[in-house]
This record gives sequence, C-alpha cells and structure tokens, in this order.
Amino acid sequence: MAGSVTFILKDPQAKNETPIYLVYWYKDTRIKLSTGEKIDPDNWNPEKHRARVTKQFDQAENLNTRLKDIETGIMNTVRDHMTKRAGVIILDQLTDEFRPILKPSAIKTVKKHTFLSAVKEYIATTNKNPRTIVSYNSTLNTLTDYQNANSIELSMEDINMDFYESFMTYLLTIKKFAPNTIGGHIKQIKVFMNYCLDKGYTLNRGHLHRKFSKPEETADTIYLNDNDLLTLYELDLSENKKLDRVRDLFLIGCYTGLRFSDLSQLSPDKFIKNGTRLKVKTIKTGETVVIPLHWTIKEILKKYNGGTPRPISNQRMNDYLKKLCDIEHFREKVVLNKTKGGLSFEQKKEKGQLVTVHTARRSFATNMYLAEVPAISIMKITGHRTERAFMKYIKITQEQNADKLSVHPYFIKPLKKVGNK
Repeated sequence: MAGSVTFILKDPQAKNETPIYLVYWYKDTRIKLSTGEKIDPDNWNPEKHRARVTKQFDQAENLNTRLKDIETGIMNTVRDHMTKRAGVIILDQLTDEFRPILKPSAIKTVKKHTFLSAVKEYIATTNKNPRTIVSYNSTLNTLTDYQNANSIELSMEDINMDFYESFMTYLLTIKKFAPNTIGGHIKQIKVFMNYCLDKGYTLNRGHLHRKFSKPEETADTIYLNDNDLLTLYELDLSENKKLDRVRDLFLIGCYTGLRFSDLSQLSPDKFIKNGTRLKVKTIKTGETVVIPLHWTIKEILKKYNGGTPRPISNQRMNDYLKKLCDIEHFREKVVLNKTKGGLSFEQKKEKGQLVTVHTARRSFATNMYLAEVPAISIMKITGHRTERAFMKYIKITQEQNADKLSVHPYFIKPLKKVGNK
C-alpha cells in the first residue's frame, strides 16, 4: 500500500460554501492541500467524503468525478515517487508533485483539434471491432450533418448541456430518429469526449453532467416459446437442405443463447464432457461460457456426425429465417409500438416476419426465465453484467408475469396446522 487519500471540508459548520481539502496519509507522513473546489456543507456526505447526489445539487456527479480523478492522480504520483526513491518519501518533493494534479496548468497541444477532427483521429486509431467502427462513423456523419445544418464548427468546449439540448431537438425533429438511435449517438459522443480528455485536448467535462444521458426505448421485439421451437424442430425440410441447415443452426442459438458471431465459430472440439456441455470463448466479451446441452441440440449434433451446420452470413440467415417461419403457425399478428420523430404509433406484422438471428438469444433467456431458472445462472451464459440489462431481454406479457407469480407461495393459502392430540 502507498497510503490513502481522503477529502475533508475546511469548515464543516460553515453556513455557505467552504473549501474541500485533500488529505494524504502514509505512516507518519501527512499532506493536506486545497483541491481548489468548494461546497456547501449541506451537500457534503462526511461518511463517504464525497458530494451528496441529490436533485437539489446537480453538480454532485461532476464534482465527485473530479475528486476521483484527483485521488487517482495522487496515488499514481505517490507510487512513481516511491519507486524512484526505493520506497522513501521526501515530503517537500512529494507535496510539490501533488500541486499540478490539484491545479493543472492550461493544456497546450501541438495540434489544434476541432471536436470532429479529434473524433476522426480516435476512429482512425482505435482497435474496436468493425461493427463498433461502423457505429462511430455513423455518429460522425450525423455530427457533420448537424454542423452543416447550423453553419457551425464544433469545438470540444461546445459539448455541454446547451449542445445536448440542441442536438437532441435536431435528431428528433429534423432527423426524426427513434429514441434508441438517438441514445446510440449520445453514447458515442461521450466516448469521443472521454478520448479528448484522456489525450489532454480539453478540460471540458460537460458530457459528464447527469442530464447528458442517452434516451432509451425498450425494443418491442418477440421471442419464440417452447411450442414455437418444437414446431420448427419438427418441420420436414428434407427437400430444402439450405433451410434445413438454417433451422438447425437457429435452434442451437435458441437453446444456447449464443450470438451469431459465436454460432459461426462452433466446432466439434467445443462440445465437451461426452457431448453434454458446450464451452465457448465469446467473441464480443472474450469471456468463456459453459452451457449444458438441451436434448434438441444433442439430436442436431447426431444429424451432423458430431458437428454443426455450416454457417452463412448474418443477413442471409435473416432472409432464410423469414422463409422458414412463413408457415401457418407463425401467421399470428403482433402489434409493435414504435416511436419516430417524437411520435408514437402502432405497427402490425406477422410473428414469423419478425424472427431474426437475434431472436434466438432472446428466446433462450425468456424461456429459461419462465422455466424458473435463476436469473444469475442465465446471466452466466448470456454474459449480462447487470440484472437491469438482462431484464431487457425477457419478453413476457403482463398475463405471463401474473401466471408466474400466481404459483408463488405468497399467493397460496397456507395449510392449517394440525394440533397434537
């Protein structure tokens, strides 16, 4: 350990704002310096040594981020200081090394960047996967359109709440984007601004404001229940080998929860423990998952002599899935609620025409959940890190939820106790 950092108020009893001090401790060494920040004691949490996050104090998150950055900078400086001096602290020197962290000098850059030139630099140098690069370029194009529409050139200092409100209005009224599309662009802008901060191109933290957030709309999608999957499994596709392979690969996805990228890399060596488990290192997250095999998958593996169907492209598979599900069983009309340009409307489509490769993953999560498999066990396979993100995948109706709750002990009359005779 290289000591500890905490933050205290100069005067906790002050009636108005009071300075926030940094206190660094290491054995007998104590350094106390002003952070340059001030706060009203009513907005300070003395137990957590941070600002209280409340509606009344909307700068709390920005201030806490600043204090966290200071803490990280101090600890990194201490480690470097001690490494160079064989574990010994020279108090005056260390104190001097703390000061630039608390009061950073104006940033000088060799190259003067606009916001979009920095975005282009980031896209050109990042090692993100190709799909993410596509989404970055989409946001870059949208920002370029916004600049042209307003006859401006965005600087990094422009990215604040005024920009946010103007950009949101532009995306809603001019572009008429759906909430999730808008949310994607806001998310990417925050990524770009974090890059600018990390590179030292700006000190602006406007994008970290709590209201600089991405809007979300729960996707109105479908899942296939166990009866739907059994119907697909029992289809006689002996006359159409391509549809036969697409059906089989799709069913493997429905009973494993794997993304298309992972379905495409399946090979016999990934089926372990005498063909009772599937062990895969997922491409998107890099995590290894182990999945017990459903009886349907075991039957499919036999059909391919222990292997799996040859994959095709994502788009072609989606096209074939529409043909596969063009049967009476999937003619049921589904009502979708959509939002575009700030307006909500309903859209009706046949269930079969809404089936995509990703439906397999949603079907897996929903069917497992309805079968009373603990959410944490399902998340171990799907790779969701939070229950909030996981629950977006669960596509059950209010009636299904009520049916599920009705068998809970809370809703069942307890049996009367029989007394001892």
